[in-house]
Amino acid sequence: MANNAVSIMNEYKKNIKFIAYPVWINWGQKEDGEILKKQFCVIGIRDEKSKLEVIHPISDFILSSYGMRSYNTQRKRVNHVVKFLNYIVENRIRLEVKSLLDITLSTGVNFLNSLFSSEGTVRGIERTLTQFYIYLSQTGCISKIPESAFEKKENLRGDFYYTSPFKGVIYPSRKLSKVEHTFPEKYIPLLFEIGIIKTSPIVLGLYLQLFGGLRVGEIVNLKRSGLKRKVKSGDILARIENQLMRTDIKDSSGSSSVKVPRKQRIFQIKGWYDILYRDHIALYKDKDGSGALFVNRDGKAMSGKSYRQYFDKLKKHFTDYLRDNGDAEDRALAQHLKIVKWSTHIGRGTFTNLVASESDNPMYIAFSRGDKDLMSALIYMAKTERMRKNIEKKFEDMHQHYIPRLLEE
Repeated sequence: MANNAVSIMNEYKKNIKFIAYPVWINWGQKEDGEILKKQFCVIGIRDEKSKLEVIHPISDFILSSYGMRSYNTQRKRVNHVVKFLNYIVENRIRLEVKSLLDITLSTGVNFLNSLFSSEGTVRGIERTLTQFYIYLSQTGCISKIPESAFEKKENLRGDFYYTSPFKGVIYPSRKLSKVEHTFPEKYIPLLFEIGIIKTSPIVLGLYLQLFGGLRVGEIVNLKRSGLKRKVKSGDILARIENQLMRTDIKDSSGSSSVKVPRKQRIFQIKGWYDILYRDHIALYKDKDGSGALFVNRDGKAMSGKSYRQYFDKLKKHFTDYLRDNGDAEDRALAQHLKIVKWSTHIGRGTFTNLVASESDNPMYIAFSRGDKDLMSALIYMAKTERMRKNIEKKFEDMHQHYIPRLLEE
């Protein structure tokens, strides 16, 4: 292992890049004989010319340190290490690094200071890099840094951790974000109308994001049987869990995976959900036997990448419509949305904003978003009916049938 890892730089060619490499592994068997699969994220190399991709032996670091952690955790750590390794090979002459044997603590400091990211991001990468250096030291892959260079401390819970050995890191100052996290409420119905006309396969998903706070990975993992309507309130309960419907594709971004398995409540607003759901079910049905709620043009379960492509198309049509047909305020919004970054996650941010405006307890907000929280769900559930009604009032000045039926298009 050590010899293979050390040669990591000598193998480098101009057209080779390190990448995050997702793999599926048979992980057991159910009582009925069905094979259980588990997804891992490891470190690979790709030839940019031939597009050939292979797993690199340095992946042992990920498997030995994070093998029992979630896929998303593995992916985050892999991306940190891949960024570091690509930095080294791209600057190997200036850094005077021919192999892993040549890297020093200064190599890590130079890399961390080269990052154009937030302070939190840099510190997160620094923690991964600390563990990576410790691994390299323990496996004999680096010679210039003894294991004694890593100081071990004890936290308040009695657990041990290593402090960062990188001295002289200059952390970025806090800057205003250029990412838009919320969508203006008054334009939500218009967004739905344009979505129905231009990107109908994801309109129901858009609703689940704006009024349920679901992530893209959670949307594409929903099955047709995964949404249950509550008779009393009219709200919807979504069963969110990894369904493994597309093990035939690699998704190193993790956009097709569930971060927090749970049951999530979706608010019913002015009957819009019922309209969108009935029409979606009638128009889109899987052809691969997966039972997926959202499918691509071939009838296969939709991937996170496909969902994002539909959303990007919706973004363009929405901003173009405001620019060409709106008043001064509409055109100003269109210009703003073209300058800033915004993605499918804006649905989750908008939902959080809607709930926050109707709740005075951050614990309710955390639960409504599906965040991990130790507080009792019963406290939150006691107030969801009031929140739903108050959120619905925000749209009461809009026509009852503002959203047209998909089947009439």
